[in-house]
Amino acid sequence: MHLAQIDKNNIVINVIVVDSEFCYDSNNYVRTYKNVEGRNYAGIGHIYHPDKDNFSGQQPFPSWTLDDQCLWQPPVIRPEGSYDWNENTQSWDPFL
Repeated sequence: MHLAQIDKNNIVINVIVVDSEFCYDSNNYVRTYKNVEGRNYAGIGHIYHPDKDNFSGQQPFPSWTLDDQCLWQPPVIRPEGSYDWNENTQSWDPFL
């Protein structure tokens, strides 16, 4: 079983692997899942969202929003090819 240790702000501070008989404090540890569809595996620095019982990375840009699967989505769909997000113009710039 994989557990994420979270701080008071729901930030992951450690990830451990334990046997299924390990007793843990559910106020400090949350189960995380590897290779389970719809579940994001926790990593140090990730955010736990108790309402979705899932994890996300840190928000990459202020304009991006979290979807139902705890993945950050830009306000404009990324075009095909190599582009970087430009927060100032809220658009994708070609990667040079």
